Amino acid sequence: MMTVCLWLAAWTAKSSWGLVYLLPHARGPLVKYLLMFIALDFLDYLYHVAMHFVPIFWRFHLVHHSDLVVDVSTTVREHPGETVLRNVFLICWVLLCGASTEILIMRQTAETVANLLAHTSLRLPARLARVLGWLFITPNLHHAHHHFQMPSTNRNFGDVFSIWDRLFGTFIELPRDETIFGLDTHMEGTIDARLLDFVSRGRLSRLWLA
Repeated sequence: MMTVCLWLAAWTAKSSWGLVYLLPHARGPLVKYLLMFIALDFLDYLYHVAMHFVPIFWRFHLVHHSDLVVDVSTTVREHPGETVLRNVFLICWVLLCGASTEILIMRQTAETVANLLAHTSLRLPARLARVLGWLFITPNLHHAHHHFQMPSTNRNFGDVFSIWDRLFGTFIELPRDETIFGLDTHMEGTIDARLLDFVSRGRLSRLWLA
């Protein structure tokens, strides 16, 4: 599906398709790269929120959250159904915005690095984390998102930037000694052996903001 997405990105640039081309200097570097990067990050924030609050999406996404030990491997802990959904959303974002191939590759590279860093088991010193956290999602902030209880599970949806969480009231900080990974409804640690069964039976974790 990524091949399709890249082909569509090339087509949008060639055909001047997408909302970006309604702006002046749409092919200038500030719009084509900087503004589009920010726009795609915001749309990924919306995608992440949808994965938590749309019940059928959450059935897939809870696989990622059920990891009891968050580390770099958690980055790729994803149900195949979510992989399909993520790529479908990305295709929609490309068609909506008119993202070019160049910005898509740059954005996906930055997203991959950010996700790997966010899921690392290491945490930044508190002062450094607080400074960087004003703009970026740090491991400290994403660890709070993987805390097993509400409201943390439905906080810190940002991908690269933390500004969306601050703007929309979904930002939270949680000390290391108060962070417990997993989901309070799926702490038995047996989900890995029955991913398809979890989705087919529609077993849902809690879905509310506290």
